[in-house]
Amino acid sequence: MDEKKEKKSMKNNLEYFWMYYKLPFIAGMIVVILAMYFLITTLTTKDTALSVMLIDCHTEMSGEEMAEEYMDTGIDKKKYQVQIQNNLMFQGTDSGSYSMTSLSKFMADIGSELLDVCGMLKDDFIKYDGSQTWTDLRKYLTDKQMEELKDRLLTADDGRVIGILADDLPVLQAEECYTNKETEAAIGII
Repeated sequence: MDEKKEKKSMKNNLEYFWMYYKLPFIAGMIVVILAMYFLITTLTTKDTALSVMLIDCHTEMSGEEMAEEYMDTGIDKKKYQVQIQNNLMFQGTDSGSYSMTSLSKFMADIGSELLDVCGMLKDDFIKYDGSQTWTDLRKYLTDKQMEELKDRLLTADDGRVIGILADDLPVLQAEECYTNKETEAAIGII
């Protein structure tokens, strides 16, 4: 007899709870689920070791594949990731909106300081140096590297070494990134 009363009492308590407290209970569960999601996302997010944008790059290899290849050079894959975007175009598109979208992405990544290295056609590269976009490579290259690259370096009017002509760089050449013989491309550090 007590068992029946106990079951009935429990059933009444559950009905009462559900009738009067279901909305706060559901809201509380949603908050707990969101908190767990953000915690898991935060704990599993990798730091970006390098962010590269190759604009007007015509290659069959996706940016993800390029990033994976770069990660094989010894970067700790558990802690870091590399992002390479090679699907943006400023030139040679039939759609002005695609060029504008690419330009917006480029500007947004520079403005938010997400972009480390960028390659593009030489004319565009020089145009964007008007706002001091490119770092002087003498800060990062050794004298020996400067000597090896002397014929491939791009110098600004003020004497800064702002880029490397990318057409003959072995990795970009192997991926056929900048192979248009009519135009030159350059790569530099933001």
